[in-house]
Amino acid sequence: MTRGAAWPVYLALSGLVVVIYFAVPADAVQTVLVGLLGASAAVAIVLGVRWHRPAVRWPWYLMAAARLLFAVAEVLYWIQTALWGRDAFPSYSDVLYLAFSACLVVAIAGLVRARRPGRDLPGLLDAAILSTGAALLAWVYLIVPYVRADDLSPLARAVSLAYPVADIAMLAVLLRLATGRGNRPAAYRLFAASMVVLLLGDVVYALLELSIGYHPGHPVDAAWLIMQALGGAAALHPSMATLSRPEPATAHTPVSPGRLAALAVASLMAPAVLAIEWVRDMPIDVPVIVAGSAILFLLVIARLEGVVRLQTATLRTAEILASTDQLTGLANRRRFHDRWQASLDAPTGPTALLYIDLDGFKPVNDAHGHATGDAVLTAVADRIRTTVRADDVVARLGGDEFAVILPVTDDARATQVAARILAALDAPIATPAGPIRVGASIGMITAPPGSDAEQQLRRADAAMYAAKAAGRNRLHHAADAP
Repeated sequence: MTRGAAWPVYLALSGLVVVIYFAVPADAVQTVLVGLLGASAAVAIVLGVRWHRPAVRWPWYLMAAARLLFAVAEVLYWIQTALWGRDAFPSYSDVLYLAFSACLVVAIAGLVRARRPGRDLPGLLDAAILSTGAALLAWVYLIVPYVRADDLSPLARAVSLAYPVADIAMLAVLLRLATGRGNRPAAYRLFAASMVVLLLGDVVYALLELSIGYHPGHPVDAAWLIMQALGGAAALHPSMATLSRPEPATAHTPVSPGRLAALAVASLMAPAVLAIEWVRDMPIDVPVIVAGSAILFLLVIARLEGVVRLQTATLRTAEILASTDQLTGLANRRRFHDRWQASLDAPTGPTALLYIDLDGFKPVNDAHGHATGDAVLTAVADRIRTTVRADDVVARLGGDEFAVILPVTDDARATQVAARILAALDAPIATPAGPIRVGASIGMITAPPGSDAEQQLRRADAAMYAAKAAGRNRLHHAADAP
């Protein structure tokens, strides 16, 4: 049998054990089967770790220990009741049951930490909202009955309360695991199913204890048997190693329709519980429901604030990308036109514009290819950027055309900037194809506030062509034209 086939074989054999458990109602046989299944689950987990070598192993070993604790607790419970005739509560088996829950909580928290070593506030808030809603339900229907019970000793009451509290803790870390961003392979689904079955079984058991009572061999026992089987199968599956692999770093945690529906249900849990208790004419635990409602409200507000912040950042990023030239990182034509119009609308003084067209760039593309041409354009952009002020705007208009907006600048300073650009571009540019020299023809205008943006741009364009006609690699001021 190959390792890849081990998990379905184990699952099938475990299913057979479950069938035999209910087919043979003898307590001794059932106890042996429970012990064997728990031990086999622990062995399966250890084998899975050794076969598939996850990056973080200790959570799996802790889960194996938890399976053994549960099996030993079941056997010990049978020994106490069937052999010793003691049905005392609490007992030594309760210590093992609670230790089982504690081990699972720590183990799942370890998987969460391994999968998400950094911060994931949206996922954490989602898990907190869902856990708070479930905790409110557990308080009203599973915890309060024990708090109000008069026939329990302090120790019995404490142990009775510890069980639902442990389940809430397990649910919280399981939800934190589920709200992460990682993949969901078969091993993840098997493990999650084992935990869901366990929690459902615990809830049914608690409700039975509060109503008609529980007896060994009850159908709810299937939940704990299936929990063991699914947990062992999850560890044997080859994809188990991915459960402790770091999640991909993404910008946000997506909110699927299913998650949104679950968050909505959890957010409405407080008024729903209040309405149900009012209809049933039951005593209403007002402080707890008010506190739960307030906590849920604050958590939802925090989650919405994060969504708004993310949307704002996403829009800002999209705006930057839409207004930036991808090759050079300069402003693109769209952003150039916006800044050019804004500069002319400002009443602070004249604005100069340098319209730059590279000389001899087309032969570079033809002779050396577009990769070399892109390297030249990037170098040109960097050199132009170093010659201007921080509040000046450098843009790539397309191809080998660039523009520089110089707000509140007179002719003298604009001429100095243009001279620096010509000198910077006159130096050879190092490329993989060797040093390449390109020049530039610059058309310059100075426009007063309130000028027509398109008309002034045409003047600068005409000045640039005049510079080319005059011999290239030079500056032409539009005012110099006759």
